[in-house]
Amino acid sequence: MKPKKVIKIIGNIIMAAALAFVIKKLLDMDIKLSDLRDGRVMLSMGICFVFQTVIIIFSCYPWLVFTRVLSGRSIPFSAAMPVYTRSNLYKYLPGNVFQYVGRNKLAADMDISHVDVACATVMDIFFCVLWTAVISALFLGGRIAELFHRYGRGLIIAAIVGAAVIAAAAVLCRLKFRERFISCISRYSKAFEKEKRPMLLRGAFYYFLQNAVSAAMYFVCLTLIIPQAGAKELVVLTGAFMFAWIIGFVTPGAPGGIGIREGVMIFVCGGSCSDRIVLFVLVMRLASVFADIAAFIIGRVYAKAVSKLRVEN
Repeated sequence: MKPKKVIKIIGNIIMAAALAFVIKKLLDMDIKLSDLRDGRVMLSMGICFVFQTVIIIFSCYPWLVFTRVLSGRSIPFSAAMPVYTRSNLYKYLPGNVFQYVGRNKLAADMDISHVDVACATVMDIFFCVLWTAVISALFLGGRIAELFHRYGRGLIIAAIVGAAVIAAAAVLCRLKFRERFISCISRYSKAFEKEKRPMLLRGAFYYFLQNAVSAAMYFVCLTLIIPQAGAKELVVLTGAFMFAWIIGFVTPGAPGGIGIREGVMIFVCGGSCSDRIVLFVLVMRLASVFADIAAFIIGRVYAKAVSKLRVEN
């Protein structure tokens, strides 16, 4: 059996497992339909669903830019977007790592190095976390010190462990695969040459725009669901919601789900509006799950449409 066919079969099995876990995630949510019937709540869910779907689809762009620069290949968006939206669903599998491993299907599809795609994914993660941290810190203002005091230990441990793993891997590669290591360093250093820097910066700047749009979306939805809160409190809650995503993402054992997000948001607002905060987090999670599914379906339809056009031409 050909390697590409094996990869396709494994991918389909993982996809089926991911969809099963998506259904489990929805069933595990404590959804009260009476709470969702409110017009303002339904509107906020609709806003989040639409914006999240668009964000997921276009989040492929910076990752694709990094992949193009590192591989030196002009990879079409039509090849990358279906892979990206499909692998995005893999985050519902235990471990979350499948989301990023799944992107390496692009390497098999386009016959490029898996290392190129993996390195592009590492850059994608770095800038995503960086800009989320910057914007959440701006929204939180002085409250960032309190949150970091309470949750910073886990973040520091994760950063130290991550740095140690990267350093150990670099030393091991240099000692065991000296020639290949030097060759890789030489190759990837060319990706940061002067003429390619504008493209890299354009890709990196996208994460700022993405997080700025997400922050605006969260603020509007908070305004709809917690109308009794003042503008200043809503800004802080928006920052706390984004900060909680970072905790769930980089801290081992801390789920980036409802529990951690509502905990952080209730902490920053002193417990006021706690019932509405729980509702907001639930609505955002529900809309996000449906947005992931919608983006996956759009990616599938788009891939089939492009494939059909190629056959006809």
